[in-house]
Amino acid sequence: MAELVLSALLPVLFEKLASATLKSIARNKGIDAKIKKWQRSLIQIQGVLTYASHKEITNQSVKRWLNDLQHLAYDIDDVLDDLATEAMHREFIRESKAITNKT
Repeated sequence: MAELVLSALLPVLFEKLASATLKSIARNKGIDAKIKKWQRSLIQIQGVLTYASHKEITNQSVKRWLNDLQHLAYDIDDVLDDLATEAMHREFIRESKAITNKT
């Protein structure tokens, strides 16, 4: 089950990590190296999930590990969403100040 959820979530994470907005935010915050590391880790996770889905692994420790990976993917998604929300908030503040300064 965890591998199904992860395999659906990973493309969304890859898309978010590749977005121009996130790359700009990462540069401004000095976390672009961390974002690249996440991309590499997610590629590795995707490979393991592909292997696990072909093998129909029933080992409980592997199931727990896949569950942990699922939680990690959700955590990464939350961080990326928080960064995007922060960027939108900053843009809103910047635009509000520009409008206020014009009047």
